[in-house]
Formats: sequence, C-alpha cells, structure tokens
Amino acid sequence: MSSSSPVSIIIRRLDTSAKEPARKFVVSENLKIKIGRGDTNDIAFDLSQDSISRDHCIITVGTVPDSYEISDLQSKNGTFVNNVPVTGKTLLKAGDTIRLGKNGPSLEFTLDPLPASQAPKTRLIDAVEAKETKVHALDTKSPSKESIGKQTMQHMLQQSEKKSKKGLLITALALLIVVLTTGWIIYSNRPASQIIVQNNAVENKGPKTLTPAQINKENEKKVVFIELGWKLQLTSTGDQLYHVYLANGKGGHVAAYIQNNLGAIEPFLATKGASPEGAQLIPIGGFGSGTGFVVDERGFIITNRHVAAAWLTSYNFPPDAFPGVLVSNSKEMVPVYENQVSNWVPAEAMNYNRQMLETGVKYIDGASAYLDVTFANNSLRTPAKIVRISNVHDVAMIKIELPETLTKVEMYDNYNQIETGSQVVVMGYPGLSPDQYVANRSQDGFNRNPNIVKVPVPTLSAGNIGRMVKGRAGSDKIDDYHSTFGDYYQLTINSSGPGNSGGPTFDDQGRVIGIYSAGSAKVSYSIPIKYAIELMGRQEVIN
Repeated sequence: MSSSSPVSIIIRRLDTSAKEPARKFVVSENLKIKIGRGDTNDIAFDLSQDSISRDHCIITVGTVPDSYEISDLQSKNGTFVNNVPVTGKTLLKAGDTIRLGKNGPSLEFTLDPLPASQAPKTRLIDAVEAKETKVHALDTKSPSKESIGKQTMQHMLQQSEKKSKKGLLITALALLIVVLTTGWIIYSNRPASQIIVQNNAVENKGPKTLTPAQINKENEKKVVFIELGWKLQLTSTGDQLYHVYLANGKGGHVAAYIQNNLGAIEPFLATKGASPEGAQLIPIGGFGSGTGFVVDERGFIITNRHVAAAWLTSYNFPPDAFPGVLVSNSKEMVPVYENQVSNWVPAEAMNYNRQMLETGVKYIDGASAYLDVTFANNSLRTPAKIVRISNVHDVAMIKIELPETLTKVEMYDNYNQIETGSQVVVMGYPGLSPDQYVANRSQDGFNRNPNIVKVPVPTLSAGNIGRMVKGRAGSDKIDDYHSTFGDYYQLTINSSGPGNSGGPTFDDQGRVIGIYSAGSAKVSYSIPIKYAIELMGRQEVIN
C-alpha cells in the first residue's frame, strides 16, 4: 500500500431509511470497523432493528497487502457476503454485498482508490493477423526481338499442346462418368438395414440434449423416497442418551449444558439410569425424510449423510433448549444460547469420550430406529441398511435387498469441466409438496385393519448452476485456495426444499453430476458427484 495514495474503505448502506448512507474509513494497520445495533459501533443501526445483534460483525485489514476480512461476532442471525454465510474470516473484495441476517439490511463494500490487486484484469483482445500482400516487381527490361522463324515454330508447338490437353480432358470426363454411374447403381441397391444405420449415425452425431420432461420420464423409477428415525446410544449397553433438563426451582425445568475438556459447550447427556434426581430427560434423536437414487443394479443407493446418519451432522435443538444453563462447580448461573452450540454433532460428544483415535473405540454412536426406502408411485416400504458414510462430505450409501435387478442412473464426473450457467434439473421428494395416500383393504385373516399409507411422487425442479464453490483449488498463480463453506455447486433452483436432500442433480443429457444437499427460498446447493463415486470404491489416502 503506497503511503502517497492512502486507500479508504467506503461502507454504503443500501437501505433507503439510513440517516448516514455512507461512511468512509482511512485504512490503517490496526483499523477495525465494528457493525451492529447501538451507537458504540462504527456502522450503527437503530436499537429497534432487533434482527441485528449489538455486536454483529467486524471488518479488519488482512495479513496480505490490499486484503480485507470480515468476521461474524456470533450474531444471532448470521452475516452473509454475496448470499454466502460467513464462517470464520471471509475475504472482502470491492463491490461485495454484506447482509446482516438472512433478510436483514445490506451494505456495499468498496475501496477508494481501487488498489491494483483488486482491479479487473485487462481483457485480452485477439489481434487481427496482418495478411501479407505480395507485390510483383515490374520487369523494366525490354523483351528481346525474335526472328520470324522462331515465332512460327513456337506457334506450332502451342497448337499441338492444346490438342493433347483437349484429348486428356475428354478421357478424364469419360472415366468420371463411368465411376459416378457405377457408384449410384451400388448405392441404390444397398440393403435397407445399412440405410437405417447410416441415418442413425447422422442423427446421433453430437451430444443429445434432453428436456426436463424426458429426464423425469427416464429416471422416475431410479429416484427413491427415504424415511428415517434415529437415536443416540451407548455402544456398550445400547442404552439411549438424553439431554438433561434440571429443575429450576420454579416448578419448571431448564436445559443443562457442560464445558468439555476442549473448552467447547455441549449438552449435558445421561442415560435414564444415571440421570440427576428430579431431572427431565429429552431424547437425543429425530426422524424425517429425504431422497436417494439407485447407483447399482444390486440395490445400492446414494443419499446425504444427514439423511442416512443424522447423528453425524449438526443437531437441531428444540426451541425450549435455550436459554439453557451451564453446569459447573461455580454457583454462578451462566446462561447458554443457541449460537454457542450450533455446530454440535451428537456422535462427537466429548463428555463421554466418544472415540479414542489409537484404538478406534466408540463409546457413543447413533443408530437407526428405522430406515425405509419407497420407489416412486409405490406404497410398499423396503428396509435399508447403511453401507458406507463419507468422512469428507455430506454423502452416504445405503442398500436394500430385492430379488429383482434394479435400474440405475448414469453418473458423470465433470468436476473439472463444468461451467457456471450450465442447465441442471433436481429430482426429489420435498416435504412442502402435497401428500398422497392410498387405503388398502386387508386380505390378512389375522389383521383385518385397513392399511393407509403415503405414496411418494417425485418433484422436478429446473434451473442453472449459478456459481462454482470449489473447496480447494490451485493454479499457476496461487499455490492453494480454500473455501470455508465447502465444495458445492450453487444452484439457481429455489422450488426445492427439505425432503429433497440426497436427490440427484442431472445435466441436460440426463446424467447425474451432483447430489442435492441444502437449500432455502433463494438459493440451494449440490455436492459434486465425484464424492459419491469415491464412496463406491476404494480410495487410498496414504501411499
């Protein structure tokens, strides 16, 4: 950063009600711009805007020259940069939009003057190749005079040459006519099967693009509906674990939390036989539904890890779990809020010393209470079992046992070729879609009760890849690049929702290129299919 040209950060509020629409801060080494609710912040919002935390986020100068970072200060509703949630420190570039909360006010981050490192790259224009113009030199030398006898001889030779050329031309034309006539006779009398093959070769030239309706028709029987229930338990005894709610002395109960040996806060867990006296116990577990797709004729199905094994993903606490209370030796009642345990994963609870890396022993783990698979437009459930779970992404593989050979999807790993703007289609079973039920009369003499069951019907959502969120990447200009969000394709599809998780993302040729993983009313994400392909084989990580 040149001292003669100091750079200023300009934060412009995009809400029209702002009394001070823009603030300018001269960049210094220790510059910190605090944003939040209240006058103590550098960018201050009115106290009445209760969706904004008092200390919401902060902008600081990065360690690399001309770099700037934003960090969320454990705000209640989160901070977003260009619609991507901020986790840890996120780099800011001129023109980025900062939003406080999912639906909160927005700010524009700009720099003045714009440093060279953040200026748009010079656009390369192909130069028009100059065509060489050949210039013929004029012959200034006068032609020599020839005798009459020489001219006469030259004329005779020219006439003879013309006759020879004419004869050769007539012969060549005659041969050409014979060849063409013979070829036409052979072509006209060729077998009909040969004609069909040749026509098909012309028609199938190049990739065949399918409409969303064609993709749905070809894959409807390959995309399955998944229903699940799970619980957290001790591996040694099978006893279920519960979140302990302690009596508050006022006739009610409050959720209890502890601080583990790493300093993180997590729920106070106990079995029924080891719970404190007078405590209320809330089971750690849940139930829900999702989507999957067949990848092997023998019944192997790919879905999300948070669908098949929800105990390995961040836990959704009930609303009455906050504010809770921290259990410690101190008599002081320390409150615990949701943002302090938002990343807690049940199977990784440390207060039971879940896992010893040296031996691989698990003291606690999740277990499926039920895991059922149902095909589109069918009513009969088929039990499934977990086969394999990815340890790097939200992907899992389950399996069902059926005597028939199943039809699988076509997977295509185009991770290194896929581009922003590519057309995609997501198929799944979103929970917001209307349910359909059928009632079957019982033919069982020992159970005459009618059977009323839900019949899943898949939903199709079409859109584009709006952005490539690569987890790690390198180039000839940088050694490494890391995304704090992970490795995803950001989609322009917003008609999907909960229940679509684990469903296939198709390209315009009907090939599965991703696994739908998460979404909201405005944006959704798909996992590159390479992570499913890796899960289906053996991947050596140590040579």
